[in-house]
Parts: sequence; structure tokens; C-alpha cells
Amino acid sequence: MYQLFGIDVSPYSVKVRALLRYKNLPYEWLVRNKDNEPAFREKAKLPIIPLLVTPAGDSLQDSTPIMNFLEQAHPSPSAQLSDPALNFLAYALEEAADEWLIKAMFHYRWNYEADRIDASRRIAIASLGPDQDPTAYAEKIADFLMTRREPLGCTSDNAEAIEAQLDETALRLDQHLGEHRFIFGDAISFADFGLACIFYELLTDPTPRARLAKLKNIHRWVDSVMAGADNHVGDNTPWSKLTSTLTPLLDHLLLHTYLPWARANAANGETFTTHIQGHEFTQPAQKYPAKSWQVLLQRWQALSNEERASANSHLNGLDEAMA
Repeated sequence: MYQLFGIDVSPYSVKVRALLRYKNLPYEWLVRNKDNEPAFREKAKLPIIPLLVTPAGDSLQDSTPIMNFLEQAHPSPSAQLSDPALNFLAYALEEAADEWLIKAMFHYRWNYEADRIDASRRIAIASLGPDQDPTAYAEKIADFLMTRREPLGCTSDNAEAIEAQLDETALRLDQHLGEHRFIFGDAISFADFGLACIFYELLTDPTPRARLAKLKNIHRWVDSVMAGADNHVGDNTPWSKLTSTLTPLLDHLLLHTYLPWARANAANGETFTTHIQGHEFTQPAQKYPAKSWQVLLQRWQALSNEERASANSHLNGLDEAMA
């Protein structure tokens, strides 16, 4: 049986949990807390969640490598698309969620007082257990995570850009999901797990939950993905049936937001400024997203010329963005 150390307020933890459910794998969900901290530290190389301990006793951290491992170890039911060009786009969307949309989640959770109080208290209660007063620990958590706002670019100067970008992404995603069960139609992919875990968190925090309240297609999709998608493997949907609603989402989130930001971040060693949908966005360069960008470039380069041409036909300008 797998063991998954995580917490419900961690998008990366619930993403791995959703994939375990989808693949119908036996697992034990261990909320990281003071009682199991020694067991966590025994297996963890870094003090971060999620931590997956395999039945053989090996440990993995970082949600995307964990998902890649689970997909290779348990290929059925698959979370990959059979079309390599579309599968690349799915991986790109997962990276966009991990490295870009996480900013919106972090922005609302730690810049808005009601959200900050709510989230820090939930973390404290989960960490300490029901018999201890979480107040002091919640304040400590909030104070620490507020120091992470500037390194992530979640500053007051960037607030308008972050909120506007999320609003437009959510609107286009909801319109697409009004026509299709998952992002790429009937077949679930890494894109669904990556984006759904971020929206799962947004829907648990007071301010973004209110802003997203009317987008019922997103609510339905999040519930489905987080529950394991009923262990359903659908047929791959032809691009011709996806393009009218999926292309606007890809164009906005990938071509004009995440990809230019990721390139600019990887090219700079210090603070940089890029333009996101008409907004100037300034932040310190982040090392991990720069590594993720290199992995995405390697995925792009591993495609054949025909597969890259196909991906570019789905998202005109992708080849330039990935050059």
C-alpha cells in the first residue's frame, strides 16, 4: 500500500491523491502533523509535502515526478493522451497550474485577511490535532507564509494582473467545460489533475470561492477529478470537436501568460519584468520554475518534427514560444 503524506490545503498533495484515486490504487492518506513527523522525516529528503512512500519503502517528493512515477508504474487507467501533440499541451497546462496559477491561489490565501485567517487555522488544526488550541500556531503559520509573497510575485503591485488573469482563465475554462467533461474532452489527462487541484484550493478559500461561485462547470469538474473521475477512461476526442472552446483557453493561459513568463523567469538570475495580458509583472526569478521550464523544453524537443507541427497547428505560435 502507498502512503501519502500531505494536507488538504496543499494543492500538490490533493493532486497526487486524486491520481491515486483515479488509478484505484490502495493508499493511506497521512495528514502531516506532530504525531507522524518522525515517520515523515525518516522518509523525506526535503521538509515538503507531498511525500509518497511506495509499497517497497521508497520515497518520492514533488507532485509532478510522483505523478510520472505512478503513470509509469501503473499505466492503466492512463492519465496520458495517445496523441503526442495533445499530450504535450496537457503537460504544459499542468506546468502552468503548478508554476503560474499557484500565484493566484497564494495571492488570495495570504493577501486577503479572511482567507489568511481561515487557511492558517485549517493548517494549524490539521497539524496539531483537535485537542490543542490552534490560535498561536495559526498566527505563526500566517506570519511565515506572508513572507513568501514577494518571492512568488504575489505583491500589491501584481495583484491586479494576478486577479485579472485568473478571472479570464476561469471564464474560458468554464465555457470549455460546459461542452466537455475534461480539458481534452472525454479523456482525462495531467492537465485536469494539475488545474483542478488549484481550483479545488481556490474554491475552499472565502474570497476566490465567492468570485468563482457562478462557474458551475468548474465546480462539477473539480469534484469529478478530485474524487478520482469515477475511474473513467474515455476515448480521445478529435481536435475538431475541442478547438472552438479549448483554443481560447490555451491561447490565454499558455501562449500569452505562462509560456512568456516561464521563458523570462528562466532567462533571468535576479528580478525581472515581463508583460502579462497588458500588465507589467515584476518579481524575483524563481529557481524551481526555471528547472520545470527546462523539463518542458526537453519534452518539446523530444517530439518529432511532425508532432511539433501538429501541436503548433493546435496553438498557432507555440513553436516560437518554445524556441
